[in-house]
Amino acid sequence: MTLLNVDAALPSQTWALVRLLVYLGKSIALDEARALVSPPALRSDDAKSRAPFDSAVSSLVDLGLVHVDEEHQELTLAGQATALANCDDLDTYTCILRRAILAADRNRGLGDDNDPAGPRDLTRALAWFLMHDPMESPVDWIAAQRLEQDGKDHRLLKPEVQPIFVNATRWTRFGYWAPALGLAAAPLIRAEGSGPLVPDCTTAVKQTATELWQAGQRMNAVEVLQVLREHLPVLPGGAHSLALGIPSPGENAAGAALSFALLRGHDEKWLRLEHDDDARHILLVHDPDRPASPRPVSDITILEATRG
Repeated sequence: MTLLNVDAALPSQTWALVRLLVYLGKSIALDEARALVSPPALRSDDAKSRAPFDSAVSSLVDLGLVHVDEEHQELTLAGQATALANCDDLDTYTCILRRAILAADRNRGLGDDNDPAGPRDLTRALAWFLMHDPMESPVDWIAAQRLEQDGKDHRLLKPEVQPIFVNATRWTRFGYWAPALGLAAAPLIRAEGSGPLVPDCTTAVKQTATELWQAGQRMNAVEVLQVLREHLPVLPGGAHSLALGIPSPGENAAGAALSFALLRGHDEKWLRLEHDDDARHILLVHDPDRPASPRPVSDITILEATRG
C-alpha cells in the first residue's frame, strides 16, 4: 500500500492502533480492536471507502509494526514496535515509524521508476522536499507544482521518478506524513492557501541525535554528518536522495535543510556547534546570516540527555 494514497492510513490513525496495543500489552481480537479504535460513529457510510481502521492495520502490517494472526483473527505488535513500553511515548513511536518507512529494504529500486509501492512514494516526496531551503517561501500545493516544473528541480531529479506529486490529494497526504515524521513543519506565519510546509527537519535530527549520542558527548562534525545521513537517508547526500538523482552538497557540507536544523539545535541549546582552527575535518554549515560564507564547524557536542 502506498502511504500517499487516499486509501492509506494517516500517521495519527496508526498511532491510535499502536497505542492501544501498547496499553493492553497483549494481542487483541481484530473485531474488538476495531470497535475500540473505530466505533460506529467514526465509520464511513460509503461502502466503497476503506475504513480508517483497516487502512491503519494494512499500513502497519506493510511496515512490519503489527502482525495479524489470520487463523485466530488477532492483532499484535511486531518488529521495533514491541520495544514501546509507554502508550504515551509518541516520540519513540515517531522514531520507530520513521525508521520503518525509510528502511532500505522497503525502498529498493527507489530511483529506477516512480512505482509508489510500500512507502516509496512518501520517501521520494521527502527527499525532494528536503532538497529545498527552509529559509525560502513555504511550499503549498501550488508552489509544489511550480517547483516540480521549474528547470532546476526538473533537471536534478531523474526523469524516471517524475512527477513526485501527481495530484493535490497526494500533496495533502504528504502534509500529514512529513510533519508527523519530524521532517517538515508548518510555517510560523501561515499564508493563505492549503497545507503550506517548510522543509524543517529539526525534530527528526534532534530525535536521531539524542537517540545515538549521550549528553556531553563531543564528535567531529563531519562524522556526525555521515551518521545523520545514514539514519535519515532522505537528507541531501543520503542514499535515498542520491538514488533520485539529487546531487550531494558534498562530503563536508551540510546542505540547507540540515544546516537549518543544526543551527536551530545550537540556538535551542540541545547541541553546540564548535570550531577549532587546527581541526583537520571541517563541516560547512549554510548560515542565512552569512550566505556567501559557510560557517565552519569542527565539532558538535550534544547537550541534552538521551531520551529514556
